[in-house]
Amino acid sequence: MMMIKTVIPPLPIFIKGGRAIFRKGEAHFKRRFHIFNLIFVTKGTLYMKEEENTYSVTEGEYIVLAPHLEHVGNKKCTEETEYSWIHFTLSSNYKLVEETEVDWSNIIKRENTFIHSDLYELFIPRNGDFQKVEHAKDLFNNLLQLNDSNDPAERMKQQTYFFEIIVQLQKEALELPTSAQTVSNRCIQYIKDNYRKNTFNIKTMSKDLLYHPDYLTRSMKKSIGMTPIQYVNHYRLSQAKKSLQEGSLDLKSISKESGFSDISYFSRVFKKKEGMTPGQYRRLSSNRYHLK
Repeated sequence: MMMIKTVIPPLPIFIKGGRAIFRKGEAHFKRRFHIFNLIFVTKGTLYMKEEENTYSVTEGEYIVLAPHLEHVGNKKCTEETEYSWIHFTLSSNYKLVEETEVDWSNIIKRENTFIHSDLYELFIPRNGDFQKVEHAKDLFNNLLQLNDSNDPAERMKQQTYFFEIIVQLQKEALELPTSAQTVSNRCIQYIKDNYRKNTFNIKTMSKDLLYHPDYLTRSMKKSIGMTPIQYVNHYRLSQAKKSLQEGSLDLKSISKESGFSDISYFSRVFKKKEGMTPGQYRRLSSNRYHLK
């Protein structure tokens, strides 16, 4: 499957959008654009050619035409055809790549800290169908109905609505088999029930859940982009941060309550993830609380 590969943030930028109708016997004109063009067909069939590749985009399907590649309607519409279009650009460098399988482990590149944002690598299919067509129509309507607004604050929302469409395209490209999602959910619940045990390990979890450790790991990476061990550390840190914000327990007690074997290891893991020590995090959280 041909995909657009790029890194966010910074986010893609919405330029302009609208709706169009081709009557029976009409076809899309020829052009070569310097920006992306997302086309979502809501009625009929649109016949397109981009360089040497041809597409028949039917109701509920979309195509993303790439910059600097010539596209044209290679066949006249056989019925009245309606579609919504969005012109956009990417703030980061991008590649047009061929990918056979993508999951959340490919998407998540870095988790946020107090000093760094989340970092994601998007893989957006260039041609496909919306599994939830009515939801897709709502997303496009939310964006396009603001075209005539004279309120700058409302027009700014178009960037937000556009990014919701991009997120939806990414989510649908990563739809998981039901079995993998079910196993991942069981793993997550098991970890939440047992994260305080500093003896936690995947071998014991696989025995209790009656699945092979490799299968548990694959299912979680597909579902949330983390292995079981990565997720247990993630969850332990999230619980530790809650305790640090409350400020009632000392660091040694918080370390133990969160499932870490000792306070030194807890501090190392915390600083690597958050960019500061647990004590610094507590003081910062306390200062933010008193400033409210």
